[in-house]
Amino acid sequence: MKKDSRKTQRRYKQGCAVIDSSLKLDSRVAVIRIDLSYQDGKGSANRLNSDLNKLRLNARSKPSIFKDQIGYIIKLEKGYNDNYHAHALFTFRGHEVKNHKYKAEQIGKYWQEVITKGDGIYHNCNTKEYDKNCLGVIERSNVDDIEALKENVLGYLCKDKQSIKNSDGSDKKAREFRCSVIKK
Repeated sequence: MKKDSRKTQRRYKQGCAVIDSSLKLDSRVAVIRIDLSYQDGKGSANRLNSDLNKLRLNARSKPSIFKDQIGYIIKLEKGYNDNYHAHALFTFRGHEVKNHKYKAEQIGKYWQEVITKGDGIYHNCNTKEYDKNCLGVIERSNVDDIEALKENVLGYLCKDKQSIKNSDGSDKKAREFRCSVIKK
């Protein structure tokens, strides 16, 4: 990252560590990217934070979706019209996840139907329109794809724009950027 803030550089370093450790654990990693939000008027920073915590904690009890998950990177943002949303990247064992687009759909539907009880919406970024971002299965030996993933996807997740601001005090408990613990 070039002339970015220290916060952005720290996030980028943490995100790279998640990607690198995922590739150390499995020579093929399925990279899933999904955007999570709410229907108009249904979300807030606190609800998003709470629902993301539920999603992470429920991953342990939902093996049909999360069994082969290695890591995650999640960035909370406040968009236009106070639209709170999250950009999430999940890494899975690529030898086990055969269809990355379907895996993203599973996570999105789980967010929509179970976590948010119908108030949530999602966008599956593992579609053809995002092919240049190296989503899907990446081989440990493909340095070009790994660098493209870090530059295009991780660079976007780490940006400062649309960061949650604490100007009114309502967003103080929201963790704006979170990564999984690096597995060894």
